[in-house]
Amino acid sequence: MRTASVLLAGALATSAHAKYILKDDYSAPNFLNMFNFDTFDDPTHGYVNYVDQATADSMDMFNVSNGQVTFGVDHTNIASGRGRTSIRLTSKAQYTHGLVILDLAHMPGSICGTWPAFWMTGPNWPHSGEIDIIEGVNTASRNRMTMHTSDGCSLAGSTCQGSLGCHIEPTDTNSFGTGLNDANGGVYAMQWTSRWINIWFFPRGREPSDISGPHPNTGTWGHPSASFVGGGADDSESSCNIDEHFKDNHIVFDTTFCGDWAGAVWGQDATCAALAGSCQDYVRDHPEAFADSYWTVNSLRVYQSDTFQRDVAAQAPVSGPAAEAVVQSTAANSLVEQGNTTLAIHDDDAAATTSPSMSTEAKGVTRHLHRHHLHHHHS
Repeated sequence: MRTASVLLAGALATSAHAKYILKDDYSAPNFLNMFNFDTFDDPTHGYVNYVDQATADSMDMFNVSNGQVTFGVDHTNIASGRGRTSIRLTSKAQYTHGLVILDLAHMPGSICGTWPAFWMTGPNWPHSGEIDIIEGVNTASRNRMTMHTSDGCSLAGSTCQGSLGCHIEPTDTNSFGTGLNDANGGVYAMQWTSRWINIWFFPRGREPSDISGPHPNTGTWGHPSASFVGGGADDSESSCNIDEHFKDNHIVFDTTFCGDWAGAVWGQDATCAALAGSCQDYVRDHPEAFADSYWTVNSLRVYQSDTFQRDVAAQAPVSGPAAEAVVQSTAANSLVEQGNTTLAIHDDDAAATTSPSMSTEAKGVTRHLHRHHLHHHHS
């Protein structure tokens, strides 16, 4: 895989003390009613056979029990046809802005041939953007968080256009695959505003006290694991209008095999290359290898800013089109000064721009940003 390292130094988006309220709860027993089972051919050319709910149930690939939702892949039969049988789920709802919190007990392990992902994407890929929250292939031990957009979006000095994308890969090994499972899972949170897209990972036992409550407050969570800051937020290396490039995204879970990424780098992984001559041969002939390729979701919730909700409530006596106009105006233009940070409330987010008076040292953090190619998930 071709990569290029770019040093991401400068302003890391803070969370601006944004406090949220629950919008949609995907947790059991609501989960099934809020997702569609996709059955189309894999857009990333994976060796995979996505099946509907009835087929998944008949093969014991999907289960809701004790408040958890578990879904996996066929690990019994030799694969044929389109490939190994698996599940791809797409939310019925679409989102622009908000806070998505996923509590995982288990995800597909770091297994040769696999390409699991938890992500978001919109219509007419890549023009509505793609946000990869959890993703990796084969024996990967580190999570890769990636943005994909149409032309004209650069984040931290790297273009995010198309299948190239731009990604951040932290060094911890307990946030993905087998490492996450060995640590009893963890919690991912993705905050999407007009100014940035932040992603946090919290290992089990180190979650913020409010993250599973009715009003999570991202302002108390510390620096995110990855921050993709739009242009104009004191980050001269960014030139991206988040609202133009990201909108109307669905939530997606999938586990595919081989394809444009896992298959393309098969020979670069010595462990995998020693197992079979090709990714497809291994995935086809070794069902027993994929017994650990399953997701177990403790909870999945989507929140919106409670500032937007308060604006709506304040206009309750007004009805009809006039009410909608007032609410939109209030939400889009409300500004609150707080110390050296200006909170710009827009739509369903509470975003912030750091003040020019804030020192570079106070704002700066250093991360490594890599670019990758050959893979995307668009539908």
